[in-house]
Amino acid sequence: MNVDNRTIFCHDNLEVLRGINSACIDLIYLDPPFNKKKTFTAPIGSSAEGASFSDIFREEDVKEDWLETIKEDEDDVYSFLMGIRGIEGRASYNFCYLAYMAIRLIECRRILNNKGSLYLHCDPTMSHYLKILLDCIFGEKNFRNEVIWCYRGAGYPKNDFGKRHDIILRYTSTNKYIFNLDEIREEYAEATKKRFKHYIGNIREGKDFGQQSLNSKGKHPDDWLQIQPIAPSAKERTGYPTQKPIALLERIIKASSNEGDMVLDPFCGCATTCVASEKLNRKWIGIDVSVKAYELVKIRVEKEIKSLFAQDIGFYTRPPDRTDQGTDYLPQKYVYIISHPKHKGYYKVGIASNIKSRLGSYQTGDPERKYKLEYAHFTPHFREIEAYIHQKYDNNFEWVKGKVEDIKKDIEHHSSKPTALP
Repeated sequence: MNVDNRTIFCHDNLEVLRGINSACIDLIYLDPPFNKKKTFTAPIGSSAEGASFSDIFREEDVKEDWLETIKEDEDDVYSFLMGIRGIEGRASYNFCYLAYMAIRLIECRRILNNKGSLYLHCDPTMSHYLKILLDCIFGEKNFRNEVIWCYRGAGYPKNDFGKRHDIILRYTSTNKYIFNLDEIREEYAEATKKRFKHYIGNIREGKDFGQQSLNSKGKHPDDWLQIQPIAPSAKERTGYPTQKPIALLERIIKASSNEGDMVLDPFCGCATTCVASEKLNRKWIGIDVSVKAYELVKIRVEKEIKSLFAQDIGFYTRPPDRTDQGTDYLPQKYVYIISHPKHKGYYKVGIASNIKSRLGSYQTGDPERKYKLEYAHFTPHFREIEAYIHQKYDNNFEWVKGKVEDIKKDIEHHSSKPTALP
């Protein structure tokens, strides 16, 4: 692990996530912007005064290198994003938001260990889009729950049902994940207790299935949590515009981590995840673009955790440096050549991290599956080589005109360390 416990980063979370070593985080909880298309600001006079964040996503916020990386590494994610853009247009708020989230969630998957879990907090504004995006990144088989956080509140719309819930999408890295059932059991309803108190046996269809009893530790929790939002007069309220109750975070942390595990919140805001983790003897890392997160976590830990002091918390304004790659590490990807009979004399030259996946994505769109991998070259100079080939040869979008042997020679000539296809 290359980041110390009790650390707050004040920086773009994408760069911080990219600087964290792979497979070293046990639990990620993120409460990102919801794509509400407005700006949130803490009230004057509150502890969080000065905290503000924009929940508006525009075309200029999407960086081309994000899309290039996703295209090279994540076929399903790229296809999903291009589908949204094709329907709604490049300037679509939904496309811009999902591109912003996708590149960060890909890094979240990388830094989670094999027993790790991710909880993404959202609401119906984008939950249906985010579910598909997470399926693409983590795999449908690693989706565990759609947890509903429901609550009471004042004020109801005249012509709609009252909107009284958020959604938390729970995914795991693998099927060997942490889930501490006994830590989050709930008290049985009084009616259930009364019924079982006088219950003799379980008899169905004339058969006695033996004595039935309630679990002494409580009932198995359902996929909905009824936890009230923070009251205006509550001591834990900081004034941060999207603050979540610490009881909610404690349930999540207890369920999917053990004491001593590392918990990460990439959008830590007023640091509720950090405070809850500290209370439950977990290690923690928080990231936020505002220095206010650091100021609030200092205030809250000194107020709510008597054994921890502000000087115990690390504060950094630059991303960490990965220590799991070596000092001379350069990322490497394949530059590939793919052919198809209908493009005679032309070859698709592109970049991919996974050749089989890329070829498969082409074959999916071809009923006759006639795409053929002609060549692939693993190199750290993938971007420069691809650009050179597309500049040298006549091309039709990503298909270049030429002889495959000539293209192969040019690819190898412009790579300092030629390697064979494994």
